[in-house]
Amino acid sequence: MNDIKVKICGIRTVEAAQAAIEAGADYLGFNFVPSSRRFIESRQALEIINKVKGKVKIVGVFQNAEITMVNQLVKQLDLDFVQLHGQENPEYIRHIQSKLIKVINSFKEIDSYTVDYFLLDRVKQGEGEMVNVEEAILIVSKYRIFLAGGLTPENVTGAVRKIQPFGVDVARGIETNGKQDIEKIKAFIRNAKERYE
Repeated sequence: MNDIKVKICGIRTVEAAQAAIEAGADYLGFNFVPSSRRFIESRQALEIINKVKGKVKIVGVFQNAEITMVNQLVKQLDLDFVQLHGQENPEYIRHIQSKLIKVINSFKEIDSYTVDYFLLDRVKQGEGEMVNVEEAILIVSKYRIFLAGGLTPENVTGAVRKIQPFGVDVARGIETNGKQDIEKIKAFIRNAKERYE
């Protein structure tokens, strides 16, 4: 099995972006959902992206956003992927001019979408139990999945060994008091990739 991919989401500073890349992150996520506390203005995102472009895949995170706005940011920021967190339907997805990651919460939703990857997360982000391990294993056996929801530097090694996803995704689990913690970022990436060394 190939090296697991790691996506660090909610990037808001150059320092966090560079630390993640140096530690071996494969994807950086920038959150363009206005209601999120990890929201970043496109101008600020561009400043960070310009410093790291080419070293890592850049993902823009959206939720029920206007298609024209999403495609505008894809172009403006040269996004590698768009990650959709809302109720975006297959028709909506066809109009997005980028590779796609669609967030799902269960097996039931998966067959109606044609996307590059799925991201398996809890129903309510940042709250509740981690995703169901048995269901996650079943989904991972059939699709390329980023596993998210409740992952931390402490539990990611076990989750990767048990579920064996294509990749893992973290936002809250590498924060301290709402800010991205450089040491937690490094530990998360190191522990996620540990099983392959």
